[in-house]
Amino acid sequence: MSTSIRLTIALAVLGLVATGGASTAQQQERPNAVPSRADTETIDRGRDMFRANCGFCHGIDARGAQGPDLARSLAVLNDDQGKELGAFLKSGVPERGMPAFPMLTPENARDISAFLHTVVDQARRQRPMDPNAIVVGDPKAGEAYFNGAGRCNTCHSPTGDFKGIGAKYDPATLQDRMVNPRGRGAKTPPPPIMVKVTLPNGRTSSGRLVGITDFYVTLTDQTGVRQTFPRDNEVPKVEVNDPLQAHLDMLLKYTDADMHNLTAFLVGLK
Repeated sequence: MSTSIRLTIALAVLGLVATGGASTAQQQERPNAVPSRADTETIDRGRDMFRANCGFCHGIDARGAQGPDLARSLAVLNDDQGKELGAFLKSGVPERGMPAFPMLTPENARDISAFLHTVVDQARRQRPMDPNAIVVGDPKAGEAYFNGAGRCNTCHSPTGDFKGIGAKYDPATLQDRMVNPRGRGAKTPPPPIMVKVTLPNGRTSSGRLVGITDFYVTLTDQTGVRQTFPRDNEVPKVEVNDPLQAHLDMLLKYTDADMHNLTAFLVGLK
């Protein structure tokens, strides 16, 4: 495996969400410091190296794409001029699937670290987003949509399962749950997707869906046993029951106004 590819994998492993920041002195020093010409050249080298080797995964600005946001990486936040970062990359974490990088030079680590710290500093200076800023809809129109065209009331009730939902979730999470009901942030686990497989001989197997493609279907039955069945077009017959399918069906029907209005209505259910 080439050094560049291995470096990309390593930086992906570094993308652990930070639970704390750098020291107060570091926070005060970096934003106010004016980079010297040498510092600027170091940062430019690090930026070029990062973009060439890691940008496709973490984004050209290191703020995340397919891979995580490195502005929140503990390994970056706690690094000093590439010393800790370089040592970490050179040793790797084999038990977690991260290889070692013996060919990485201290200069490489210093340059990459310099660039990543500029990303961290820029992230610190950004004002946090106001979660209420997305509440721009009409709650009355949202209520009408909830009880009308959206058919939300066929499964949910403002005085039942949705009672107080506006106090449980912030507006951004509420809106995300509409289009991504199995996403993060749920207070309770979503209901499982169930599947029933009927073989040509009439025998059936049912359980929680594990995975399905055009070539196989895998389920876990009531006894906890995992079963996989090969598929050939419509054989065997496969019936999938997703309790949240209505949310997925609505993805092609929602307008921006529908989502804004519905969010405004749900936010008001305190």
